[in-house]
Amino acid sequence: MNQQAFIKKYESEKPMYQAWANLVLSKINADIKSHVKTEKEYSDWIKIPPSWRVKSVESLVAKAFVRHKDYYTNPYDEIIDKAAIRFVVLLTPQLDELSDFIELSSLWTIEKSKEYDDWKDKDPRLFDYQSVHYVVRALDDITHDGVIIKKNTPCEIQLRTLLQHAYAELAHDTIYKTNIKTSPDVIRSFAKSMALMETTDELLSNAKNVLEKASTTINEWKAVINIESKERLTDIDLINDDATNDYLLDNLSGLLKKLDVNDFQLFLANKDFCYISEKVTRRANAGKEIMFRHGIILLIYFLSRKRRSTFHRYWPLDREIIAAVYSDLSISPKWTTT
Repeated sequence: MNQQAFIKKYESEKPMYQAWANLVLSKINADIKSHVKTEKEYSDWIKIPPSWRVKSVESLVAKAFVRHKDYYTNPYDEIIDKAAIRFVVLLTPQLDELSDFIELSSLWTIEKSKEYDDWKDKDPRLFDYQSVHYVVRALDDITHDGVIIKKNTPCEIQLRTLLQHAYAELAHDTIYKTNIKTSPDVIRSFAKSMALMETTDELLSNAKNVLEKASTTINEWKAVINIESKERLTDIDLINDDATNDYLLDNLSGLLKKLDVNDFQLFLANKDFCYISEKVTRRANAGKEIMFRHGIILLIYFLSRKRRSTFHRYWPLDREIIAAVYSDLSISPKWTTT
């Protein structure tokens, strides 16, 4: 196929590649949002809005007939990144989860990018470490946005971490997408940055795992507090403030690790303490202390009762708040005598 026929065919099929890229991105994005449930969780995953593109005629011709003219036998069929999408996540463990969404879809067949692997094997310094490249092909003819997408139409998918993305954007523009010879000093600098990137990603992934394990207990308490406060403080316009809850639970963690959420729920269900909800409601609606509009106030009553002699040492805020709680529980403030 000569250049003129190549260009004519691509121009006629370009809308199909646009529709296919858009559909592939939309499907993967919908799967991610279904998995993570909330927008905040989604933003914790996806650090740059996912995007799709199709190659311009000029770029495709340059790849087929200039930069890699000796690589292809049938360039039009063999170039698989006419349509491409990219997802950028925070850390490498998320690449594995994202790969699962791609590999389990029923809309396409899937293969690893042979072209990418060939370039990487030929000169690995040019490529972002551990980034994932797939090629997905339409399983059947599909109509999307009024455009028929032919069976077997390819779309390349790039999955990167934020660090890989920063490296790749500079490395590809500096080394890969140019025919100008790169100096050894520049290549050494990229090699150093790749090694540093790998170490940084590993350290950050380990730190994230440690933090997630440490937050398991706190999240369990938050979930129970949320349930109990909604059930028992129905006459209060409750404030949902995760930052305050996290701050207090972190400071109280030394006490909480010795207690159980079941003990907390049994305490609230005990008829001897059913008056607590009324006390909290009266103080909240009086408007003198905003803390009584936080669901976590129920935990403060629980800890004040269960750990009356030591609770004040863990309490990080104004002691007037827990003085009011101690008063409601008919307990003398212990910090006045210790």
